[in-house]
Amino acid sequence: MQEKLSVKKVYRNAYRYVTSHLFAYVFLSIFYFLGSLAPMFIGATSFRVVFLVYIYLFFYFAAGFYYKQQILKDKEVFIAAGLRFLTAVVMFLSAILASTVVINFLLYFVKEALPTGGEVLVSLILGSVFWLVGKYLFIFMLFVVFFIVPSFTFVSEITGKSRSLLNAYAKTKGNFIRIGMTAAVAFIILLCMMIALNFVNPIVAEMVRSGILAFISIVYFKMYDFFYNIPFGKRNKKDSVAVSEVQKDPIEGNQEIKKATKKKKAVENDAV
Repeated sequence: MQEKLSVKKVYRNAYRYVTSHLFAYVFLSIFYFLGSLAPMFIGATSFRVVFLVYIYLFFYFAAGFYYKQQILKDKEVFIAAGLRFLTAVVMFLSAILASTVVINFLLYFVKEALPTGGEVLVSLILGSVFWLVGKYLFIFMLFVVFFIVPSFTFVSEITGKSRSLLNAYAKTKGNFIRIGMTAAVAFIILLCMMIALNFVNPIVAEMVRSGILAFISIVYFKMYDFFYNIPFGKRNKKDSVAVSEVQKDPIEGNQEIKKATKKKKAVENDAV
């Protein structure tokens, strides 16, 4: 039986990472903070145009620090990961567009099916609180299914794990609600903190916001670690990869171990 994602464990492991990798966390916070100051120099309108690029750069460098402990300078990885990230963005926007078309068609159908009261009914529906709440919950669900899950392939370009989009959905199957809960907690934390900092100096508020967003990026990577079986605290050690492979396929793993042992003995014999 497949283990389910634990929201509590994800945040606990993210906190442990931050406490044991303060330099990386501070770097990510400063990097995001400096980027957030861009509207002051290039204007808010121009910043909206490059915002997606800025977000990608942040997560790309964050992934490099988290998984490799360095700034990634590999051009091929940068482009491949960028295409994966862009694919997730396109999937999310396409899902919103398709849903909008379907919903508008249904509302139009209601108007046409009820000539006398259809338009009044549609107006009541669109003006209700339930519609407003339902709309944002639906968009959030689309965000989880069509952006967060596909974006795991972006991280895979950096970790070297499976880059298959279908595999990403297979690994996260049955956990969409838990992924949504994890993302919802992050959003609530950010929202509450920004409300609390609403009356303080904007620079201070932006610094705190950057720290929270850096922490949220760690939470995102912890979710990836769970689904792709990367042990906590052992992301860059080759032996941890070998251990995970043995756990996934004991027969194949034991064969690899036997091959390595025979090779080692052969080298020792040749040395003698």
